[in-house]
Amino acid sequence: MLAAVEDQNESLLTIGELSKRTGITTHTLRVWEKRYDSPKAIRLPSGHRRYLPKEIERLRAVARTIKLGFRASKVVGGTLEELHNLMGFESNRSSKVSPSTQSDVLQSQYDSKINQWLDWIADFDEENLNFEMHREWGLLGPLSFITNLAAPLITHIGKKWECGNFTVAQEHFASEILSNFLGTRWRSQNERKSGKTAILATLPGESHHLGLQMCAVVMSTTNWKIVSLGLDTPEEDIAATVNQCGAPLLCISVSGWYGVSRAKPIIARLRKQLNQKVDVVVGGGGAPDNLDGIKVIEDFSAYHKWLINREKM
Repeated sequence: MLAAVEDQNESLLTIGELSKRTGITTHTLRVWEKRYDSPKAIRLPSGHRRYLPKEIERLRAVARTIKLGFRASKVVGGTLEELHNLMGFESNRSSKVSPSTQSDVLQSQYDSKINQWLDWIADFDEENLNFEMHREWGLLGPLSFITNLAAPLITHIGKKWECGNFTVAQEHFASEILSNFLGTRWRSQNERKSGKTAILATLPGESHHLGLQMCAVVMSTTNWKIVSLGLDTPEEDIAATVNQCGAPLLCISVSGWYGVSRAKPIIARLRKQLNQKVDVVVGGGGAPDNLDGIKVIEDFSAYHKWLINREKM
């Protein structure tokens, strides 16, 4: 229940001001208030909601404990003293934490972040989603951002759509936001590249392109020069571009929606149209295996390592 005050206090904070002072988005603050009754708002006579300045330090402590791996449900309503005790306990035992436990804590943090992003997608909240993607990109760097956040997020979006928990509109909204964000990132790096050329493409009839965008982001961390053909490219055009550019590498993204059986004969024909010295790399849920002369990449970390080694040849 909201508290009430008779006189407006100029030191009270709006939710926007509280967000800026703590680094916690307004959306998250509203969700916490609804779910955990914290932070508590004060209702002014005008009906507006305000927050006490002392919430700044407490909420900053909440954010730090969540980063240490504590669940929001356990710490959002905690007092500053309780939160400091939790952080002190975590600090004292940090040297004794095994690598596997540290990995579990990190995974919990990534899972929590992804769930938050899924909530924003459900609400068509572009502002918070873009803000947090920019922030995490700066903190993690391109490769970690892709492997720990973007790729799992896209998988979750697909599952929610298949189960009917996301509408087509929500799936399209998420794809548009992610595509614009990732495309801007890799293209800004690609402008300055002078290394070997790699052709990135999807097969004819393919309507999913986020796998290709993630592939390009990972490649942008190397010295490869990217030529991206985007969606739904005829196979003869893919082969012609590889030959015209003298590219030693062709990377093809195949979504699970496209399917292995549909992709396999097209990729086999492409292989035959190219010089045997050209490497053909395939990835994604619809990537076929057991094709002569085709390398299948199962995850982006392995793809990154392979690119670095191939670049030296």
